[in-house]
Amino acid sequence: MPHDTTKTRRGMRLRQAFRSAMFFRQPQDMFAEKLVSSRHRFVWLCNPKAASRAIKSTLLAMDPTLCIHHEPLHAIIAAHPEIADYFTFAFVRHPYDRALSFHSELWSAHLRYTDPFHVEQKKRKRRLLLARYPGLEETSDFRDYCRWLHTPYADDKRADRHFLSQHVLIRLGEEGGSLPNFVGILENLTADFQRVIDQLRLPAHKLPILNTVLDHVAAEPALRAARQERHRHLSNDCKQLLFARYQEDFTIGRYEP
Repeated sequence: MPHDTTKTRRGMRLRQAFRSAMFFRQPQDMFAEKLVSSRHRFVWLCNPKAASRAIKSTLLAMDPTLCIHHEPLHAIIAAHPEIADYFTFAFVRHPYDRALSFHSELWSAHLRYTDPFHVEQKKRKRRLLLARYPGLEETSDFRDYCRWLHTPYADDKRADRHFLSQHVLIRLGEEGGSLPNFVGILENLTADFQRVIDQLRLPAHKLPILNTVLDHVAAEPALRAARQERHRHLSNDCKQLLFARYQEDFTIGRYEP
């Protein structure tokens, strides 16, 4: 028995060392999609967990010739200098809701699917994330997740795009570049997206509802009411931890902590 226990502990240490080594090689995740339209001269910077699927599908319906890039924007502009003059826009989401949404998807979203393919897909994505970020597997409790966001494993230098600070994701250049020409907010998505449509003189398109659980974009009053209800149930220490971690995102979105 003692021999087996020693082997188990040694195996745990080796796994932790391997995962730590993976972490130190882990780059900042700046590869969220960028949709570039040469026809209408715009660039949309995807911000995951902020109605990104609805926005993407609508833009593709407006312009099927859109180019989809995954490189950081400064690299895209270096290869295509003409893009530097395009209209740029992005959307952000209240940091409380974004953190709750990702945590919910990480730990329970796969339970909402009945299709075996989607269930397995969600489980696979979760396994990959847990393998890449030490300590994340211990955060099924949301308060523990908020604390984990302050560890070196979750800082913006190595964060996954789903918990990377939004202002980092949507900036136009490296290390504190400027913000897009327009930054809308999810909580006012219909009106803010219409402002983009008007600016670009695009034909009117209605945003679809692609995630009724997390990103119900059809009725902002209902969304705001649900958000306020969720915030009331957040503990003060969770709110303080999230505000400290994402303070600049609060500023960009003009959100009250």
